[in-house]
Amino acid sequence: MNWIIENDGFTNGDILLPALKKLNKPYKIWNDEFWNTKEYEAFPKNSIFHGSLGNASKIKKELNFLPGSLCDEIGFSYSYIYENYKEFVLTDNIIFTTINKLMENKEILKTIIKGTKKIFARPNSPLKEFSGRILDSENLTPAHFDYGLYHSNMDLQIVLSEYKKIDKEYRYVCINKKIITGCEYIANDRKGLVSTLNEDSWKFAQKIADKNKQKDFVYIIDICESEGKFYLVEMNPFSGADLYCCDAEKIINEIEKA
Repeated sequence: MNWIIENDGFTNGDILLPALKKLNKPYKIWNDEFWNTKEYEAFPKNSIFHGSLGNASKIKKELNFLPGSLCDEIGFSYSYIYENYKEFVLTDNIIFTTINKLMENKEILKTIIKGTKKIFARPNSPLKEFSGRILDSENLTPAHFDYGLYHSNMDLQIVLSEYKKIDKEYRYVCINKKIITGCEYIANDRKGLVSTLNEDSWKFAQKIADKNKQKDFVYIIDICESEGKFYLVEMNPFSGADLYCCDAEKIINEIEKA
């Protein structure tokens, strides 16, 4: 199999690239100029993409590689995850709405405010039109959801929930219903931590994988630790996910085997 790597898609580069070189695997480096030059037409058809979410989405829709881009937008939307994995999520005190509707009726926030003015907000889409963030529930404007900066969609579907303190976060890679590697990470710093994984967090991630409601054969499971318990934060499409300091060689070998 050929790998298509967008190394610039990640702040610290794609950890798969040095691993591919070490394993002597065939790969091509993606460049956005290819959308104009169409150099991708010379790439092997049996290719898999890993890079930015934007290109992961566009390649899945427009290019005919196999397996190509693993980026099931519906299956990794938070509404789908909430519906199918509700027993694992951090809180069920959630509102699904749009920026426009929220601006028209901020009173809906009263249903999710619990002992603090803070709320958590994220886009429903896995394409991350804005990053998940903690916000003060008072005086919210569209700019708080990056309107006018990264997107211009007042009808963007968003998810709002009560504020919950998170102590640790873990990213796991699931291949064919099995957790094969993972690492602790700091979301705000886009940084993985080289540390011994909590065995119980691995087991919890495997429980989620066992439910198997995803179409893609490889994907990402993010879980957190809060007040001594583990919860599902979100799932992400493999082709657009930062792998932090997961075992890159194992990911490559297991995906090719699968």
